[in-house]
Amino acid sequence: MATCTPALPHPRRRLRCSVAPVSATDHADFLTLLALTTLGGQLPAEAGAVLTLPPQGPLNTHGPALCLTAQPRRGTNQSPIGALFASFPDWAATHPLAQANPYLTEILSRRALLVYGVAVAPQHRRQGIARALLAETENRARAVGYRMITLLHTPDLAPFYQRLGYISAHNVTIAMPGSSMGLTQPPPYMTAVKPLVPSVRVRHLPGAPGPVVSALVPGWDLLAEARFENGRLIT
Repeated sequence: MATCTPALPHPRRRLRCSVAPVSATDHADFLTLLALTTLGGQLPAEAGAVLTLPPQGPLNTHGPALCLTAQPRRGTNQSPIGALFASFPDWAATHPLAQANPYLTEILSRRALLVYGVAVAPQHRRQGIARALLAETENRARAVGYRMITLLHTPDLAPFYQRLGYISAHNVTIAMPGSSMGLTQPPPYMTAVKPLVPSVRVRHLPGAPGPVVSALVPGWDLLAEARFENGRLIT
């Protein structure tokens, strides 16, 4: 799923909402909202099955995923008006470096969280609901030791995410000991990253194709003179 968020904000009264894990009675509404994040409005068949699983791990609410809804605090309509689905990053398992070293997948999946989809009902957009969903996700992830959150978006949403503290680019590199993991998205998508702890830094190095994340895992720091040469990270 690609991330779908409200159009760029313009002045409008914020709607007070409550964010919580999706309940059993809200499964259908949750999936309907998430379908807004996909081309053609079709979710993978396994999306609904995840909602039936018990939580796996301290962050997850349903199986391997964190599934949250936003509901208005006032009014008679208590159906979800926003939804968010997050889990471990697919690149933590599919990147060639991770496939060559399965232990790397375990490390990365406990340090980085990928928001696969965040959606708000059209009639409730530009009222701070996506912001509330992301803030709750960040707080939950930070509390159990995650160090970075990431998501995909189209270029028109870059200003929205920048206001929330994210750094967006078509190419993002994660520094590792003696190596680096490049994350390149096919057009038009961009990767947005946001450190959840002060020790994680997003730097711009000479010769790098985009921002470089350092200290995603303690000990994965970069020296001040680090640079890129011929597409390789020189530490």
